[in-house]
Amino acid sequence: MLRNRFLSVTATSLLVSLGAAAPAVSEPPAATITVTSPAADSVHPVNSSLFVGWRNDTGQEVDVWLAQDDGSGGTRRLFRLASKASSKPTSELVTAVPPAPDGTDYTVEVTARDTGVRGYSAPFEVGPVPAAGPVVGTSTDSGSGAGSGAAGAQGPSPSWFQTQDGHSPR
Repeated sequence: MLRNRFLSVTATSLLVSLGAAAPAVSEPPAATITVTSPAADSVHPVNSSLFVGWRNDTGQEVDVWLAQDDGSGGTRRLFRLASKASSKPTSELVTAVPPAPDGTDYTVEVTARDTGVRGYSAPFEVGPVPAAGPVVGTSTDSGSGAGSGAAGAQGPSPSWFQTQDGHSPR
């Protein structure tokens, strides 16, 4: 009986000393969110499709916001574009540009729901597409229009699944 007690005391002290001598596990690198689209200096009319892409190593669902420069070096959120979006490492979504005033100081903010880790897109413009460029979601067919049903269709389409030249993104 005395022998068993001696072994348990010895084993306990050995485990305690090994635990203290074990190297510390390093902390994982700080989690980040990187917004990869929309592209810098792109132009997005109200009600047109806006493709948002991001990389997220937080493992958490995110909220996606349309934000604008507040004039003092920060941003202010204007519209929530998506709530509880994917927690996958690489994600994207398509949404419609909300009714925002024309301007060149917009950005998309993607924020992790639990930790508040956030990332911002490059600045882009909300407003009319320059005359030389195509309008997102409209047809560029300038044929006779006979039987096409799209003749004379102008301006942005509120249809979320159309992209430039009226083709589906998939």
